[in-house]
Parts: sequence; structure tokens; C-alpha cells
Amino acid sequence: MIVHVLRTRLKQVQLRRMVQLFVLVTVLYLGFDFWRFVTQFESGGIDRGLEHPAGIGAFLPIGGFTTLKHWLVSGAIHPFHPASMILFLAAISVSLVFKKSFCGWICPVGFISELTYWPWKKRFGKNLKLPRFLDYGLRSIKYLLLAFFVWIIGIAMSPEQVAAFLEGDYWKISDVKMLYFFTKISLTSIVVIGVLALLSIPTRSFWCRFLCPYGALLGIVGLLSPYKIRRNEALCRSCHKCTRNCPAHLPVSTSRTIRSAECTSCLTCKIGCPAGALEYSPRSKKTRTAMTPRALAASIAAIFISFILVAKLGGFWNSGVPRSELARLIPQTENLEHPR
Repeated sequence: MIVHVLRTRLKQVQLRRMVQLFVLVTVLYLGFDFWRFVTQFESGGIDRGLEHPAGIGAFLPIGGFTTLKHWLVSGAIHPFHPASMILFLAAISVSLVFKKSFCGWICPVGFISELTYWPWKKRFGKNLKLPRFLDYGLRSIKYLLLAFFVWIIGIAMSPEQVAAFLEGDYWKISDVKMLYFFTKISLTSIVVIGVLALLSIPTRSFWCRFLCPYGALLGIVGLLSPYKIRRNEALCRSCHKCTRNCPAHLPVSTSRTIRSAECTSCLTCKIGCPAGALEYSPRSKKTRTAMTPRALAASIAAIFISFILVAKLGGFWNSGVPRSELARLIPQTENLEHPR
């Protein structure tokens, strides 16, 4: 019986890792496919008729937010990189239903960030937990960054400015600019990424926990989710294993319900509970249906697939930037600056 339980828990832990690894491999392939597409239009390149992979829009959440505002104020979905908005809305929708599960199950940056902490934990038994005042202070950074983007795009930018940005040369090849960030990375970027990677070794998920504004947005939206980790006090043995295992350092073992915006619905606490005292379920006791890791993974995938299918059927998935414009702009990408 004990062996069966341990095997079941191991499979549940492996499931999330497999999902994250699948997404990472998909993203890497997508990046390679996009690189092949871009080389057609670089200096001396020959247009080989390769298609623009629309999914690259996942790397443009700020542009997706801008496109969403244009849609809301104009009633029309802008034809340049509409997939950025579709995937942005899909992530928001997943958070509305299953909290910040995008971060815990999908985001490749979060996956890599999680892996970097293992050497330290293996050597010292646990990762550093910052003093509460410092932890709260650093966590506020991502919310301040989010507030900045919400103010600049959601409030300060007029509909005319939004339309001008989306029609501009910078937005047309913003995905190319993102590609070059990785393929032609600067020394400054290497140093910054290196520092973040080093900080993520002793302090678990440093970027995600303290600096990611996208995660901050999804966490706030996730507060509206009916699904939460709930603890059955009658079954709880007060072993505190759930609290120790929680990536977000949440007090699971002393809370009836975890409502925090930091919860990523990774279900690590639930899987590791020896008493089965934790469940991931909606608020209503009459309709409460506990969600298993497998069902959660399938549900998240279903939401994303639904958004993509609707966008494809509706004709607002593929980028409408003319190939002639790409041929004109891509050779000068590195010299093209963000509009002020």
C-alpha cells in the first residue's frame, strides 16, 4: 500500500515536469522555426516561402496587452501579431479558473528557474528563505513593474497612440527584435541573466518570485479563481511537510484555504501530503470536485487549445505583416529603436 502511494505521488510530480519539459521543447522548436523564417529576409537572404510561426507571439505579452486595448477601444483586432493577444488572453483565462497555474505548469522561464535551485537544496537540504521584511520588499518590485505597464499602456496611451504603435515599424518586427535578443545577445544581457541565474540557486525561483510583472498580473487575476488549495483539519497531522515543500513558502499547514496571489497551483503541497488532508477544489461545498494533477494539466491544455482554434477559425491567428515589409525592415532591425 505504501509503495503504491509513493509510486502514485512520484508519477504526479513527474507529470508536471513532463508538461513543463514538453512546453520548453515546443518553445525551442518554435524559436528555431522562427529563426529559419527570419533568415529569409536578412541581408542577402532569399525568400524561401517559409511561413511565419504565429505562436512566437507568446513572447510578446506587452504587445498582446496593447493589442487587447486596441480591440477594446476600436472593436477590431489588429492584424499584426494577433496571436500575442490570443495567448495573452488564454493565460489570463487559465488564471481566472485555476489561479496562477500558467506559471506552475506552462511557463518555460519558471521551469528553468525551478531547476536551478536543485544543486543548492541537494547540498544544504533546503534553499534560503529571506527574512519576511526583505521578502515582502523584493516581491513588491514585480507589482510595481506591473503597475507601470498598466499605467503606460492601459491608461496613459490614447487610442490614437495605441493605433500608431501597432501600425509602426517597431511593432511589425518586434518578434524579430526579441529573437535577436537571444541570438545576438549583448554582454550586458549576459551579465544580467547570469546574475539572475546565480540568485536563483540559493533562492528558489528568484525571477518569478520577485521580478516578473507577467506573473504578478496572473497572480492578481488568480485571486478570482474558485479553485484553491484547501486543508481538511480533521485529517491533517500537522507534519508541516506541505509548508516546507511549497515553492512560494506559503503557510499551507496552518491555513484552511490558500488564497495568496503567489500560489501557482503546482500542487506540490497536495502531492506530498502523507495524510491526504489537502485538496484543490472550488469554493462551493455542494459542488466541490477535487482536481487531480492529471485533470488540471488536461484542463489548462484544453483552454489554450480552445483559444488557438477559435483564433484560427476566426482568421485572427496568423500575422498580417506583409512579406515586403519584413524584407524592408528585418535587415535594419538592430538599428530600429522603440518609438518614444
